[in-house]
Amino acid sequence: MKKILITGDSFAADWQVKYNIVGWPNLIGQRYQVTNLAQAGCGEYKIYKQLASQNLSNFDIVLISHTSPYRIYCSSHPVHKNDPLHANSDFIYSDVVENVDKRSDLSNIKYYFENFFDMDHAKFIHRLICKEIVNLTQNVSVIHLSFFDYQDVFEFNNFLSFYDIFKNHRGSVNHLNEMGNKIVYKKLIEVLENENMAD
Repeated sequence: MKKILITGDSFAADWQVKYNIVGWPNLIGQRYQVTNLAQAGCGEYKIYKQLASQNLSNFDIVLISHTSPYRIYCSSHPVHKNDPLHANSDFIYSDVVENVDKRSDLSNIKYYFENFFDMDHAKFIHRLICKEIVNLTQNVSVIHLSFFDYQDVFEFNNFLSFYDIFKNHRGSVNHLNEMGNKIVYKKLIEVLENENMAD
């Protein structure tokens, strides 16, 4: 059985650590031997760290679900640090705003986002990390994917955009409904088989 490494954000995480639900990563795991390191809420630097924690040559292919460039790194999220799915989260504006009334310690983060956060700088740093990910994975088979619009963020080789699927099939399992998860799964299986990954 072929070995697949999955890294990335909540779109690729194993939501079964918290909920009794099956998303596309679980479906992939029914077909291949999967190691899933993806974690909900993590930024691109933490995705890089997921990859760097492994001997990538131990895997036949690596799937990387790239995240939004607009996350702010934090070592320990004050809201989610004890949550099994979101324990490794970074800050993103929508999440901070949603929780600021419950946690006063987020008010400074909200203030920073609204008064000092610079999108051009965030994209620049994000692109540097993406380049490091490309360097780190240059000797292994990789499929890059994202559920965000990456047209003006970074250009990967062997890239699958699931942005339209996310827009049209939003739901509660890896942020997709059942149909969205099936579409993503089928597309990935098609690509994996074309990469001579079939059992």
